[in-house]
Amino acid sequence: MGSWIFMERRRRLTSLRSVLLRYLCLCGGGCALILVLWWGIFMQLIDNGFLLSATASAQACAEARETVASMTADTFDPSAISSLCRHAVVCDANTDAERVTTTNMSAHQLKTALNDLHGGSGNLGMMQYQYIVTMADGATCLLQYDYAVPYADPALRERLPDFQTCYIILLVVLMLAWLAVTTHRTVRTFTAETSRIDEATRQIAAQHPEAVDVDHARIREFSATLQALQTMGQQLTDSLQRQWQLEQQRTEQVAALAHDLKTPLTIIQGNAELLAESADTTAPELDAILRAGDRAQQYLAALRSVGTVPAARQHTDSHAFVAALADTANALCRPAKLHFVLQEQWQGQFLCAAPELSRALENMLDNAVRYTPAGGTVTLTISKADGDVAFTVTDTGPGFTPEALHKAGQFLYTDAARPCNGHQGLGLYLARSVAQAHVGKLVLANTGTGAQVQLCLPMQ
Repeated sequence: MGSWIFMERRRRLTSLRSVLLRYLCLCGGGCALILVLWWGIFMQLIDNGFLLSATASAQACAEARETVASMTADTFDPSAISSLCRHAVVCDANTDAERVTTTNMSAHQLKTALNDLHGGSGNLGMMQYQYIVTMADGATCLLQYDYAVPYADPALRERLPDFQTCYIILLVVLMLAWLAVTTHRTVRTFTAETSRIDEATRQIAAQHPEAVDVDHARIREFSATLQALQTMGQQLTDSLQRQWQLEQQRTEQVAALAHDLKTPLTIIQGNAELLAESADTTAPELDAILRAGDRAQQYLAALRSVGTVPAARQHTDSHAFVAALADTANALCRPAKLHFVLQEQWQGQFLCAAPELSRALENMLDNAVRYTPAGGTVTLTISKADGDVAFTVTDTGPGFTPEALHKAGQFLYTDAARPCNGHQGLGLYLARSVAQAHVGKLVLANTGTGAQVQLCLPMQ
């Protein structure tokens, strides 16, 4: 039963080609029908005597030629010829004394007739014709007529506009009206189909692909498009849900990692503090252990708030900020037998969440120290460009692999081509998270002599 309903619905769908062919047939067929009716009414008016045939004027002028030829300019009688003919009697034609004695033509019609008499061309209308008749006394009579369908009643010919012109205009108006109505109906059909596609995109954007209206589509191609959109939307929604679940799992893993690290870190830091209290002098190595313990505690706090926007941003002095970073960098470089260089190309105030930014930059420094061989150099540069403050960490290590340039900064990503040395893929991820939380960016590159990581923040 269900398959029969589906087949029945599919059977009612119309192809796009059929819609366009129907539109063309309606346009052509409707115009042809209008033309047939128009012509039938036209012929009926002629048969009923309301109109004269198009040859009536030509026949009237042909008869008038014989009548006019027997007249003179003085005896010319306009009532002796048909009113379908326009006339003009010209004495002494083609001489300086040429004059028009009698005419019923308008000024324009008379000018056209005289130009034709003098051998001119291109002045008579497309449907206008003229006879030149020599009268009995040598005068010239110009007979002019239109090859058109006039009213049979002379009174109507005088009072009403030309019937043939008006009737042709009526035909054009009727055809245009029919084309407009047919086009409007077809446009409404396409508008209804495209509106369903628009609604489908909105439902997919709202992650409700099941709400896409596929059943009411009337054109097969649009129905297929809606079904494809529904399938794509469902797959996209499923993918987003899987991604969200994966993020949830990662968050839980980070929380578990932070919890597991808290206890051994507390033990290490507590024993280091006991050693510091019992020792007569504090060794640099012991100070480094204590500072590293403090930083590790800060990292644990950062792990618990990964992806969150910094709670408070304050105006920070760049010189004091990078001076503290330099102390940390020296503590990291000294055991690894590395040289540290600080380059302050800009000093001033900038807006940031200092604790989070400090952790991000310390991670960048730590990452550089891990992959720089002994005797190398790690450089921290602070600069300003295009309204941003940029913190750049460069090293003289092997640099990033092509894969690392693309994936470094992803959660728990480690470069298989380089030894991790206990690295778990959190450093650059935390740095990128802090940059994004500050509406900034993290950029990775190779310099030719090592790796470069740049964290850019807007000044405001």
